[in-house]
Amino acid sequence: MTVYNVTEAMVRSLLEDAYLKRGLVRCGCSQCIDDILAIALNHLPSHYVSTEHGTAYVKAKYFEPQMQSDMLRELALAVDIVARRPRHAIPEGEAPGSQPGASPV
Repeated sequence: MTVYNVTEAMVRSLLEDAYLKRGLVRCGCSQCIDDILAIALNHLPSHYVSTEHGTAYVKAKYFEPQMQSDMLRELALAVDIVARRPRHAIPEGEAPGSQPGASPV
């Protein structure tokens, strides 16, 4: 197993489940998603592991209420920051969570 940041994997998963699947991000393009992740991860502790045992141990800590709360708080702040100041133009009237340039169904 290679060196792996468990925090990044957990935050990616939480972003997908708590925000993207529910359409709670203004733009779901890869640039905005990467910006959200970078902002959130810069405010959370990194937890690098190199074994499956280490991964399991660290993931177990992420189920503690305080860690869940910390991750959700940082994701919420990052989603808000990127929604207010995306690094690209979002067409007027585009629905939250839609992909830029995607046609409505």
